[in-house]
Amino acid sequence: MLEKLVLVLVYAASRLRRYFHGHPINVLTGYTLKNVLTKPELSGRLAKWAIELGEHSIEYRRRPVIKSQVLVDFVTEVLRSKEEEFLIEQQTPVTPECDQIWSLFTNVASSGKGSCAGLRLVNPEGHEFNYAIKLDFISTNSEAEYEAFLAGLRIAKKLGVKHLEARLDLMLIAG
Repeated sequence: MLEKLVLVLVYAASRLRRYFHGHPINVLTGYTLKNVLTKPELSGRLAKWAIELGEHSIEYRRRPVIKSQVLVDFVTEVLRSKEEEFLIEQQTPVTPECDQIWSLFTNVASSGKGSCAGLRLVNPEGHEFNYAIKLDFISTNSEAEYEAFLAGLRIAKKLGVKHLEARLDLMLIAG
């Protein structure tokens, strides 16, 4: 279990390298990761991972105890706010601007050598804006679809799009 936790931390550090270098990182855990990673008799993967994590300023702390009632209150508050947002959206009158809906279509391909994605933004008048993106990391189709969706959102934001309808292969991501 400890090896899995350290591997998750190594993976996060490699994916979020920019943030790990720029900020002190606090790891809250119920396990004794610090003791495991500072053992002098480490060998194999753990030793390699300890060296990789040593370049970052990571502080390991015990996870504080969370009272169950606090969690219940939090979930209730979040659900209540989501319900209020939904009711406000239902009461918002439709304006002519709401008819200006852009469409986002994505298509991805991934393999062991890398991934790429195609994006197509279509404005309300039917003009198409096509983009191709190469992902510099190995990913699954779901991860590539998610990255393509995020790239499409960034492009739409730069174009000043207010209303966007995403049509993806994986509608779970669009939702």
